[in-house]
Amino acid sequence: MIISDTFHCKRSHSGDVVQVYNSNNYLMAEYSVGTGRTSWQRVAPVSQRESVEKWLRANYPIPEAPKVVKAEVKVRVKTKRRKKVA
Repeated sequence: MIISDTFHCKRSHSGDVVQVYNSNNYLMAEYSVGTGRTSWQRVAPVSQRESVEKWLRANYPIPEAPKVVKAEVKVRVKTKRRKKVA
Protein backbone atom coordinates (compact mmCIF):
# COMPACT_ATOMS: atom_id res chain seq x y z
CA MET A 1 0.00 0.00 0.00
CA ILE A 2 1.22 3.47 -0.77
CA ILE A 3 1.54 5.75 2.26
CA SER A 4 2.97 8.79 0.47
CA ASP A 5 5.19 9.54 -2.51
CA THR A 6 8.18 8.63 -0.31
CA PHE A 7 6.91 5.59 1.63
CA HIS A 8 4.98 2.39 0.99
CA CYS A 9 4.25 -0.60 3.19
CA LYS A 10 3.87 -4.36 3.01
CA ARG A 11 2.33 -6.66 5.56
CA SER A 12 4.51 -9.57 6.73
CA HIS A 13 3.54 -13.17 6.01
CA SER A 14 2.39 -13.65 9.60
CA GLY A 15 0.27 -10.49 9.41
CA ASP A 16 1.51 -9.22 12.77
CA VAL A 17 3.98 -6.70 11.35
CA VAL A 18 3.67 -4.02 8.68
CA GLN A 19 7.00 -3.11 7.11
CA VAL A 20 7.52 0.43 5.83
CA TYR A 21 9.87 0.99 2.89
CA ASN A 22 11.14 4.14 1.24
CA SER A 23 11.14 4.79 -2.53
CA ASN A 24 14.49 2.94 -2.85
CA ASN A 25 12.98 -0.14 -1.14
CA TYR A 26 15.04 0.25 2.04
CA LEU A 27 13.30 -1.01 5.16
CA MET A 28 12.60 2.11 7.18
CA ALA A 29 10.28 0.96 9.97
CA GLU A 30 8.22 -1.89 11.33
CA TYR A 31 4.78 -1.44 12.81
CA SER A 32 3.34 -4.02 15.20
CA VAL A 33 -0.36 -4.45 14.48
CA GLY A 34 -1.01 -5.98 17.90
CA THR A 35 0.62 -3.25 19.98
CA GLY A 36 0.50 -0.20 17.69
CA ARG A 37 4.23 0.38 18.23
CA THR A 38 6.46 1.60 15.39
CA SER A 39 10.18 0.85 15.51
CA TRP A 40 12.31 2.84 13.09
CA GLN A 41 15.29 1.11 11.49
CA ARG A 42 16.67 4.17 9.65
CA VAL A 43 16.75 7.91 10.20
CA ALA A 44 13.86 9.92 8.77
CA PRO A 45 12.78 13.52 9.33
CA VAL A 46 10.39 13.93 12.26
CA SER A 47 7.59 15.30 10.10
CA GLN A 48 7.75 12.22 7.83
CA ARG A 49 7.90 9.86 10.80
CA GLU A 50 4.85 11.46 12.38
CA SER A 51 2.82 11.32 9.16
CA VAL A 52 3.77 7.66 8.55
CA GLU A 53 2.91 6.69 12.14
CA LYS A 54 -0.42 8.54 11.90
CA TRP A 55 -1.22 6.76 8.62
CA LEU A 56 -0.33 3.36 10.12
CA ARG A 57 -2.52 3.91 13.19
CA ALA A 58 -5.43 4.99 10.99
CA ASN A 59 -5.14 2.05 8.60
CA TYR A 60 -4.07 -0.65 11.08
CA PRO A 61 -5.83 0.18 14.37
CA ILE A 62 -4.95 -1.77 17.49
CA PRO A 63 -7.53 -4.49 18.06
CA GLU A 64 -9.54 -4.04 21.23
CA ALA A 65 -9.09 -6.65 23.91
CA PRO A 66 -12.18 -8.77 24.43
CA LYS A 67 -14.31 -7.57 27.29
CA VAL A 68 -14.29 -9.80 30.33
CA VAL A 69 -17.71 -10.74 31.59
CA LYS A 70 -17.92 -11.73 35.21
CA ALA A 71 -19.97 -14.81 35.79
CA GLU A 72 -21.78 -15.46 39.04
CA VAL A 73 -20.81 -18.72 40.63
CA LYS A 74 -23.30 -20.23 42.99
CA VAL A 75 -21.81 -22.50 45.59
CA ARG A 76 -24.05 -25.07 47.12
CA VAL A 77 -23.15 -26.04 50.63
CA LYS A 78 -24.25 -29.40 51.87
CA THR A 79 -25.52 -29.48 55.41
CA LYS A 80 -26.07 -32.51 57.57
CA ARG A 81 -29.65 -33.59 57.86
CA ARG A 82 -31.08 -33.67 61.31
CA LYS A 83 -32.72 -36.86 62.30
CA LYS A 84 -36.27 -36.59 63.52
CA VAL A 85 -36.58 -37.38 67.15
CA ALA A 86 -39.84 -39.13 68.03
